[in-house]
Order: sequence, then C-alpha cells, then structure tokens
Amino acid sequence: MANIVIVGDGAIGLLYSHFLSANNQVTLVTRSGDGNKQYYYQQNQQQQIITAALLTTKQLAALTNKTIDTVIFAVKAHQVSDAFKQLTPYFSKQCNIVLSHNGLSDLAPLQRQLQNQQGLYFLTTRLAGYKATPTTVVHTGNGASVLGSCNAIAATRSQKLMQQLGGLPNLSFSEQITLLRWQKLLVNIAINPLSALYNVKNGALTAPKYCGIILNTLNEACYVANQLGINVQLTTALESAYQVMSDTKDNYSSMQQDVLHNRTTEIDAMCGYICQQGKQLGIDTPHNQSFVDAIRHKKSAI
Repeated sequence: MANIVIVGDGAIGLLYSHFLSANNQVTLVTRSGDGNKQYYYQQNQQQQIITAALLTTKQLAALTNKTIDTVIFAVKAHQVSDAFKQLTPYFSKQCNIVLSHNGLSDLAPLQRQLQNQQGLYFLTTRLAGYKATPTTVVHTGNGASVLGSCNAIAATRSQKLMQQLGGLPNLSFSEQITLLRWQKLLVNIAINPLSALYNVKNGALTAPKYCGIILNTLNEACYVANQLGINVQLTTALESAYQVMSDTKDNYSSMQQDVLHNRTTEIDAMCGYICQQGKQLGIDTPHNQSFVDAIRHKKSAI
C-alpha cells in the first residue's frame, strides 16, 4: 500500500482519489477549506464517500510525517508551477511526480528542480466526470488512462508505479507519451475552445457549421507538430476529435465550465502552445490565435 498525494480537488483529482484510495493511503490536497470537508463519488445515482485524507495547502507541514511515494498533480497547466513549488519540500528522495492536465507545457523547468532519484511522469486520461457540487464528482465514463515516463529514472520504476496506480480504469503504460500528449492536445483544441465560446455540449460540435473551424485549427496544429518532429496526421486527429465528441456528447468541456464560472482557462496550454511553437518556427497560426484572443476576452458563456 503506497502513500499517494493528489493535488487538486477538480473532477479528475476526485476521480483519481476515489479509485486509488481503494488500495493506497491517499491524501488529497486542496487550496481552500478547513480540512474537514467530505468529498463524494457518484455514479448512476449511487453515491459514496471518497476515503481520502484531506489537507489544505496551509496544512502541508503534516506531510513531513509521511514517506510520500507518489504525488499526482491533477491541476490545470497554469497552476502546476505554483503547486509544484509548494509540494517540493515534502517530496521523498525517490518520490514519483506525476503530472496530469490538459494541454502542453515545457517540462524542463520542473525537471531542473528534481533530485537525481525523483521520477517525473505524465498521465493522460479520458476519465469523464464533472462536479455536481463543490464536494461531489459525478463519474460519467471510463476512458483510457495512459502513463509515460519523462526522465530516465522514471523509466526504470514505471512497473512499480503502474502497480500503485492499478486502481485506475483502463490504465496502460506507453513509451510514446510525448506523441500521446500531442494527440490529446489535438482533441482538446478541436473541442474545448468551441464549446466554451458557444456554450454547447461536446456533441453539438459535430454540426456542419463547426467543421471548417475545426479543420483549419487542427490543420495548423498538425503542421506545427510535424515541423517539431511529432508524427501526427490531420485525418487521424479529426477522426479522434469527432469520436470523442460522440463519446462525450452529453458532457460540457472543462473550458466551457471555466468560462461559465469566470475561471482562468487552459487556452494558453492548448491553442496558445501551438501559437508559441509556431512563432519559434516562423509559422503563422491565425486560427489558433483567434481562439486564444476570443477565450481571453470572453467573461462568461452565458
């Protein structure tokens, strides 16, 4: 039984907490609250308590009494850096650090902060759920979750970490995590900005009126990826995006929810990342830039 710390009480953080607490000692770290909240997992109208210990970021000193085997950062891309700094003093010398968020970002700044025996991983997931209340996550689907190593020491310990995380549905390991992160990014780019701008569920994006926008945006992103040496194809990206739209047709995207509730979105780690990489390569990305501009200026989806 491993000691696992999960940072972030969003839908994915709560789903991870539920599944992993069955066979591990899980501590959920949140930014707010008094540490006495109780979280719940719900599926098919059946609700149960999530059996994870709870700490706020003001109570992190309590972690010094534990040997933390694994820390999972289930926060948004723009929150990773600050959360990482807060938790770094409590990492064990051989701690496994797992990032799990939408979009892409440069991992080098985090890698430079790690000790020699600390492994860095990325966990992509298509687990589907939403927070019906601030303390209740509703589980709506079991998409695949894929773990991959991001530094050399992580690769040597991947089998042990897979055992710790074995409670996650449809979990597998891949040596091609960079490619998988790009593939997920392309799906996110096709769905998240449009659903947020037009305040629609994912399934609505299959309507013909959106196809041109999706095609142009993904075409730019795939071209940038190819110039970076990432082997993705536009036809495959489109097929994957439309499949996810269909599979999650009754769901709202995370970006739609962020815009609806006036929260900071992950647009900079999605379309913004494409624009950033395109600029460095001398490639124009007007369609992705238009999404960046629109989302940054949109206050609410209502």
